[in-house]
Amino acid sequence: MKKQTPLNPIEKRSYNGFALLITLVVVSVVLAIGLSLLFVTTRQYVLAVMANESEEAFQAGQIGLECLRYWRGQPETIAQFLRDSSGTPDPIECGDVSGTPMESSGTPFSDGHWLYRYAYSFDLAGDRCVEPTIYIADLREYTGSDDVVELNISNEGLDTIDCAAGTVCTAIFSRGYNRPCDQLDSIYAIQREITIQF
Repeated sequence: MKKQTPLNPIEKRSYNGFALLITLVVVSVVLAIGLSLLFVTTRQYVLAVMANESEEAFQAGQIGLECLRYWRGQPETIAQFLRDSSGTPDPIECGDVSGTPMESSGTPFSDGHWLYRYAYSFDLAGDRCVEPTIYIADLREYTGSDDVVELNISNEGLDTIDCAAGTVCTAIFSRGYNRPCDQLDSIYAIQREITIQF
């Protein structure tokens, strides 16, 4: 049998340096994987929060739409909506919150039709805002020659409302937010809009 010779100090140091190098490489790889997982987890959390906030804004918009659709169907409310712009409709309730129109207008046209606009703002449960707007086109006394009248509107989800002669048409635009009405200038405010025309 051969006798093993002990390593000299210089060779021992080179082996110790090699072990340190391998340890640093392994620690670096594990750290890189850990940081990548942390980054992915953080991103997933942010996306989940944004999806939740977006859903809250959408639900607020849905509440505003259903609220105005309900009030549009009430005979006493539609009677208030369909009058000249000299008066303002009574307050309405939306999500247990009462509100009067922020803006109201009734525009007569020379061919006998009217276009009414009522814009509301509600703070729902103190943490979400909804700003629904209702347009009502009254063409019951329309004297023009067109069967369908295209009414121009601005700053809404549609540019025009199409309404048949002799009818009353309605369009509702409801903007829901994930923040209270006094915090809509926040960088975290998310808006979702729902539109219906009938």
